[in-house]
Amino acid sequence: MARSFVVVVLFVSVLCFSSASARKISEKFYVEGKIYCDPCHFEFESRLSFPLSGVNVTLECINGKNNTMTYMKNSTTDANGLYRIPVRGDHQEDICVVVADSPNEGECKEVMPNKSDRIILTNNMGAASRARFVNPLGFMTQTIDSQCNIVVHELGLDNLDD
Repeated sequence: MARSFVVVVLFVSVLCFSSASARKISEKFYVEGKIYCDPCHFEFESRLSFPLSGVNVTLECINGKNNTMTYMKNSTTDANGLYRIPVRGDHQEDICVVVADSPNEGECKEVMPNKSDRIILTNNMGAASRARFVNPLGFMTQTIDSQCNIVVHELGLDNLDD
């Protein structure tokens, strides 16, 4: 009786450890975000902002201990300025950053200070979802749109100096 109990315990242990290690290998996250154009130079989205399609976005993970690149994956924004980057593996020890390249075409090529954003890619952060969302990243036009003064008033930003 005791011997069969030991066999059952060993079998269950092996099963648990093998499924846990198989899960670690196949862990997959999705990094999702948006790239937009700010014609008002607000450095945040407004009703005049519009999505940028065809922008190259790169996810880079660097090991914090030895400063080596551990993962890199590229994507491109769709017509709605959205991108989704599939990521394999857990990157708990890494510093992962999403970087947007300046658009090749169009009027929106001025770089904003928030051209990149960090993202945590590990199961050990309390999030149940496999999706990891990056703050919207933007670029600006060279000139400010004439309708921006109306948006400033709508947002109550014209009274900040008082």
